[in-house]
Amino acid sequence: MLRALFLSLFALALALPAAANDYTLYVAPRGTDAYAYAEQQADNDNTYAHRSLHRALTQAGELLASGSPTVRILVAGGEFDGQFGAGTWALASVDNPRARLHILGGHAGAFDARTPFETPTLLKTSEGRGGPIFTLGQRAVLKEFVFSGFVLDAGPSNVYDDDTNSLVRGSGTRTYTLLSFRNLRTERLVVADNVFMNGPQGAMDPTIAPAARDTRVLIQNNFFLNTLIPIQQLGTMSWRGNRIATLALRHNAFLMNWPFNPDPPSSTVGAVSLYHKEGTDRVEIEGNLFAYNVGGAMQHDWPFDRMPDLAMRNNLFFANGSLFDEDASDDTGVLVGKFGPNPRYLIIDLYGVEDDTDYDGGGNVILDP
Repeated sequence: MLRALFLSLFALALALPAAANDYTLYVAPRGTDAYAYAEQQADNDNTYAHRSLHRALTQAGELLASGSPTVRILVAGGEFDGQFGAGTWALASVDNPRARLHILGGHAGAFDARTPFETPTLLKTSEGRGGPIFTLGQRAVLKEFVFSGFVLDAGPSNVYDDDTNSLVRGSGTRTYTLLSFRNLRTERLVVADNVFMNGPQGAMDPTIAPAARDTRVLIQNNFFLNTLIPIQQLGTMSWRGNRIATLALRHNAFLMNWPFNPDPPSSTVGAVSLYHKEGTDRVEIEGNLFAYNVGGAMQHDWPFDRMPDLAMRNNLFFANGSLFDEDASDDTGVLVGKFGPNPRYLIIDLYGVEDDTDYDGGGNVILDP
């Protein structure tokens, strides 16, 4: 009888979900008020203090490995240069579909406020960096991943011409994206409140493996500045029948981004490259600023019948598409591309989008920011 009772209790324990644990990892430079506060808070049980983001990521990987943890890495404002000044950061591959990871920079003072654009956290890269400035391990699995509050500037790892100050690719410039998810499998991805700048090969692409049929992706309140095609694929492929239910691009600023290939009809040139519907049900492009993007605001190479449900509302456009016409009017280049098997590029202004497409639109304006 006791044996039967034990087996029943054992089976019940196996059926119950693992206990959820919340962990907070503070990161702040040595000798700062923020680090003093972090040491005071640390109990080395659920709360820890670190002087480098590299070590915090190593510990986070260990904490995320089992159970149903939520790990928050809170990073103070200031500059961080990576392990031994490498200028890159990586989270080891994690395989736990119940785990949540939030990496949040931009904390002010003794972690008493979070103001990412007033007290920025700069992930300072270096010449000859060996990969993206921040990357996840290959095919990591997390229930939720949030990356917010950082400045990623590829300038120190770029090579520029002495006479023209133009980017020189293939002569030492490291052609990696700034942020890479490496086929992360997740149900929710959030990229918010960051600055991506001077990227020689894009800023980031939400090319994840959707882990559920209602997977959500939110790219919000970021600045994309002076970067080669910041988002080269706004969408993903399905994974085992799972899809992104909603991919939201909201309240971002895309300013002075550019294409690499100067031949307009032969390559992707728009600041954001729209993607087909195979892995994404709905894309919402709302409240963004697109201005002075040389190749146009958005690239549209897929035919309309292969596109996801697309909303384009309350965006501000100005002077995009000078690659096609140096004297382009202020509203030229909202959409650029072949729109399917067209033999030439089409350059579509805002009126063309509103009058000749079925996209859910309204509230878009042309205005000098």
